[in-house]
Amino acid sequence: MIKFRSVLVVVCGAVLAAPAVALAQDGSAPPTTSFTPPPMQYPFIAVSPSKSKAGEDVLVSVGCPVADLGEVKSMVLDRVGKFEVTSEGPVIQGAVAHIGDKARPGFYAVTAICKTKTVTINLEVAAVPTSSSSGKPPKPTVSTGKPVPPRSSVAPVKPGAGRQVSKIPVGAPQTGGGPFS
Repeated sequence: MIKFRSVLVVVCGAVLAAPAVALAQDGSAPPTTSFTPPPMQYPFIAVSPSKSKAGEDVLVSVGCPVADLGEVKSMVLDRVGKFEVTSEGPVIQGAVAHIGDKARPGFYAVTAICKTKTVTINLEVAAVPTSSSSGKPPKPTVSTGKPVPPRSSVAPVKPGAGRQVSKIPVGAPQTGGGPFS
């Protein structure tokens, strides 16, 4: 009987160990450590830099076959140059475009038509900083936080006179509250 138990233990141990050994030996596909970028969305449009000021030039790039490229437009661009191929595979075409001198700060859509598909990207026009005559920003003014009272016929309070007021206020204090605040 002891002989059968030891045989049973050996058999059960072998049955339990077999999957672990098989799992350890299954190394047919080594793990990959390199990153594969996702496929490029074609057609596409890009603007560089994506944040510019009025009156500046930007580069507009469109990923589209040469024969399929249609109109490239935006309400903020006053002129777009001639597109030239800048990359062969995939075909990318680029042109210099000019942001209008009177463009206001904000986001503007730039669209390109590639055969029958329209692609769009946003271009941000940043505010132009105001310039001073010296080229330095203006110095901030220092305020004490106390309003300067207008000249009146009330006698001025002498320094060191304590916390007394020259005139006693009449009526209830105005706190700014009310039924709708």
